[in-house]
Amino acid sequence: MTMRLGIVTPVLDDWESLAILLREIDRLLVPTTQHVHVFVVDDGSRQPMDPDLLQMGGNGAIAAVQVIQLAANLGHQRAIAVGLIAASRQTDLDAVVVLDSDGEDRPEDLLRLMTEAAENPGRIILARRAKRSETLRFRVGYRIYKSLFWLATGRVIDFGNFSLLPIAAVRRLTHMAELWNNLAAAIMRSRIPFRSVGTDRGTRYAGQSRMNMAGLVTHGLSAMSVYTDVIFVRVLAATAVLAGVSVLGIFAAIGIRLFTDLATPGWATSVVGNLLVVLVQTVVIVVASSLMLLAGRSNRQIVPAVDAAAYVAQTTCVALPDRHC
Repeated sequence: MTMRLGIVTPVLDDWESLAILLREIDRLLVPTTQHVHVFVVDDGSRQPMDPDLLQMGGNGAIAAVQVIQLAANLGHQRAIAVGLIAASRQTDLDAVVVLDSDGEDRPEDLLRLMTEAAENPGRIILARRAKRSETLRFRVGYRIYKSLFWLATGRVIDFGNFSLLPIAAVRRLTHMAELWNNLAAAIMRSRIPFRSVGTDRGTRYAGQSRMNMAGLVTHGLSAMSVYTDVIFVRVLAATAVLAGVSVLGIFAAIGIRLFTDLATPGWATSVVGNLLVVLVQTVVIVVASSLMLLAGRSNRQIVPAVDAAAYVAQTTCVALPDRHC
């Protein structure tokens, strides 16, 4: 099995880990690829990359390393989007792999993704964590995120960025506004068929992870933002139920006050007043949310394939021994 493969990996000052990752890929993929073109997206690093870190032996799988330097730190998801756009413009790739540069997405799992892709042509192959090794705090937070995502959208999300995308899927995704916010959620919305493969979480090559609770919350919200319209409809349904319960409660309180001796003095007035407040607030929320959604639909959405170029400061081809760009 041979495959002309592009690899997109975002980096933020983690050049040592990147060098180890590239050497592992260069060694592992020799029998399975015609060539590998790596797109390194420098997401606003403070320290520039040292080309000497990328010293690799001859006859490896990697044919070229292209470093895309962003003008500012855009965040993990948007850096991935910029890398996918660069890969989509190549004419000699069959598929593109997205993975992190720190080693937690294991290079050896690339072979499993490629095998699954060969058996399922045209499908996106997603890496699903079969075994997790994060802290208890992270696992609890991730479970809460998945539960909230399911409640808000009605969809189950159990995969991240590590994936293999056919080049046709890459070119379709780069024209979706959703890609600018979250790759995994954009894949779910794209209607492109996909399969998942269980993988284990690797060990970080060097340094410490910069992911914190604020970053995790932001990541979760970015995924949910892809389903804004679905969330709005579900919220609308919930507020309609709440409004209906409030109206029924008002009529029930009035009926009890007028036709029974159960109500104590002032009870009906308090209940009706409180329910009216709930009803009015519900109506205000629905109207305000509807106007915001409609106003947003009138605005031009970002098209990553068109708009991402404004964030690229420069693109550099790293010269490797006996390789080309």
